[in-house]
Amino acid sequence: MNNRTIIFILGPTSSGKTAVAEEFAKKIGGSIISCDSMQIYRDMDIITRASSFEMDSDVPHCLTRFMSPEEEYNAAKFANDAKKAIEDIAGVGRVPVVEGGTGLYVKALVDGIFPTPPANKIFRKKLEQEAHERGPEFLHARLGGVDPDTAKKLHINDVRRVIRALEIFEFTGRTPHEKSGETSGIGGSYDLRMFGMSLDRALLYGRINRTVDVMFDEGLLEEVRALLGRKLSETAQKALGIKEISAFLEGKISLDKAREELKKNTRRYAKRQLTWFRADHRIEWVDADRAPQKIAEEIAERMAQGAWVEAEEN
Repeated sequence: MNNRTIIFILGPTSSGKTAVAEEFAKKIGGSIISCDSMQIYRDMDIITRASSFEMDSDVPHCLTRFMSPEEEYNAAKFANDAKKAIEDIAGVGRVPVVEGGTGLYVKALVDGIFPTPPANKIFRKKLEQEAHERGPEFLHARLGGVDPDTAKKLHINDVRRVIRALEIFEFTGRTPHEKSGETSGIGGSYDLRMFGMSLDRALLYGRINRTVDVMFDEGLLEEVRALLGRKLSETAQKALGIKEISAFLEGKISLDKAREELKKNTRRYAKRQLTWFRADHRIEWVDADRAPQKIAEEIAERMAQGAWVEAEEN
């Protein structure tokens, strides 16, 4: 490996990627960059499953627990922060190991993300009302009229992203497809290898269910209760567990129901993560139903064989 090498260890929640990244970083003299949209926050260790490895390890970690839950964060900010972290890590002779499960953040870092206007709540509310009254297919057809390329990529029922695409066009005069040419990621500047943790679906879901049980045992209810007393950012409010525990605290569902809802919603999230990563053909999949040390050894062996990947063409 040279000083322009970056390794990505990716996968859905509960796939074991964090332990693998830790073992691999130890082996190669690496530093870990977290790529998780929720583990950036302080005071959310249980709900985000923030790794205890950072506390106990000699391996340097960055981009975890560095923001207040009241602050907003997004893919563009992550790309900028991660680029700086990569430069700092490489500058001291270590190898950056990017570990996480937020696919959009990976995309923003590797392939770039085009500049977009800030959210306009009035415009969004208007389009949400139109979707409610006339159906999501109405908005999707409207997008197809101005940006057929983006419309083809979005499902009719993905109202949130359809509205965002229309919002970009409304306030910039250019479509998301046109603006995608303005992206600038690290793919063309570094040698990249991307590895994904692959698990049988039933095994993954079993791990998720057990993880949720552990979260409750560790004090999830108390942590969320404390968080709800603060003015959480829109980003932090999306953390799995906030909605489910809120429903219990408001007396809408039982605690057992909240537990089952969190398990179900986490399984659904893992499925979406896998769908995203499976669509990226640069990712090399590794059997994750083994000890982290064994997986790290296989990744090291594959690294020795070469075969760098290049960034996607936008």
